[in-house]
Amino acid sequence: MKLHKAIDRRLASQLVLLGFLTVLPVVMITFNGREAVRAILAPASNSADGPAAALEVGELSATADRPAATAPLHFGVYDPDGVFAPDKALKLRHIYISWAAFDPAALAEELRALEAQDFEILLTVEPWPAADVPSPLLTGILNGEYDRILDDLAGVLRRLDGPVYISWGHEMDQDLAVRYPWSNADPAQFVEAYRHVVDRLRERVDTPLVWIWAGVLKEGSLRYWPGEEYVDLIGMPVYSFPVWDQQTYGFIRDFRTTFEEKCKVVAELDKPLIITELGVSGSTDFGSFWLHQAFLALEDYPQLVGVIFFYGKDHAGVWGTGVETPDWRVHPATIRGLVDWKCTDLVKTPEEPARQGLRAVDPPASSSDSQEN
Repeated sequence: MKLHKAIDRRLASQLVLLGFLTVLPVVMITFNGREAVRAILAPASNSADGPAAALEVGELSATADRPAATAPLHFGVYDPDGVFAPDKALKLRHIYISWAAFDPAALAEELRALEAQDFEILLTVEPWPAADVPSPLLTGILNGEYDRILDDLAGVLRRLDGPVYISWGHEMDQDLAVRYPWSNADPAQFVEAYRHVVDRLRERVDTPLVWIWAGVLKEGSLRYWPGEEYVDLIGMPVYSFPVWDQQTYGFIRDFRTTFEEKCKVVAELDKPLIITELGVSGSTDFGSFWLHQAFLALEDYPQLVGVIFFYGKDHAGVWGTGVETPDWRVHPATIRGLVDWKCTDLVKTPEEPARQGLRAVDPPASSSDSQEN
């Protein structure tokens, strides 16, 4: 009798799974049309040259009966391998530097080359401890021991046209201090260090700077808020890592669930939002489906002004030892198709400036009169 019950339960579970696997392709085809069929039948691949893996979704803009956005979203990419080098629609280029190990001349050359191609720059400055500074990181910043590094950075920024979007000390609110030494530090000390960095660069740079406070955004994050006068945009990462989601939440979270959870953390601050890192791991068809659902949702969040794809593989071990290191490099054609669709879907007025930045507020008054040389 027990054996029959066990068989019945197993049969029921298999029927439920079969039903799910039957419905999922139908849902994908409903939303993505013939391109979903291609994705379902295609083998997973991250190769830009693999035609079987490509999922073109740009055609959706010709058939989707959707209201146009009232203001353009700005798209960009972190692209260390140059896969999207010619893609002008990905206007914001995300560059990460360690302030303890950058070459000012080489960095200035790299950023000026991007501006010459009509790209805009999002510069994430990671404040890794310098080998020649004996003090703890935040203490050293407040003591002025990192001012020479800030002045070198100011020299680079002065050579740019701007606007330059700057994120300093990102993910300060996460628990993984083993990943970033500035994470999960004393909130009051971090805030003072953040303000010191902003103040010193504002005093020495007259290139338009747009400051992005980019946390993980979870319970307790606002302890690290430096004040509205020090922040122009609030940044955040949004990732879909199915294996980790299943282990952590028991289900795979969609874009809306993750994004709205983060939005609630900073709702009271009333600042424009930018997704500084957007990524999804898994098979080609899942990645394309998840991103398409995300792009369908974007226009529902008027406070969202920019989306930056993270096109790279994560660092080993940062998601824990029980899962493989996620690779956020979905097929390039998926990203291109979605961005082209969204850009085509936008209404642009003739009066719109050719180089309209993300700023929703006016830049601070120029400090060139007090600039130190």
